[in-house]
Amino acid sequence: MVRQVKRYKYCALVMLDPRGHGRTTDSLPETGGRVVVRAQHHDTHDTKIFSALVTNQPGEPIRAADHSVRLTMTVLGDDAGDYLDAGDSFTLWRGHQIGQGVISRRLFLWTNSA
Repeated sequence: MVRQVKRYKYCALVMLDPRGHGRTTDSLPETGGRVVVRAQHHDTHDTKIFSALVTNQPGEPIRAADHSVRLTMTVLGDDAGDYLDAGDSFTLWRGHQIGQGVISRRLFLWTNSA
């Protein structure tokens, strides 16, 4: 049996937490990487985590800074749309919280066989 898995692709503004607490490197490579996204359900307000891949815009390296960076975020999860949509806030984790952001728009949704 083949299971269909939904993938959502979003454009987001993210502010990465500054280095600290013994960390000597940035939380993400300059071109992006795998992260965990924690978001809140629109109706129940329960939180859930999703696996995601974030990538930067061309010419905009991902660095912790005093300003937001634009990222493309691909989130895997059949119900991710119940937690993430334009205007929704989320946090990024990579072993610890590395930043927070807001969805500016959903780019598209597709289903692949898993």
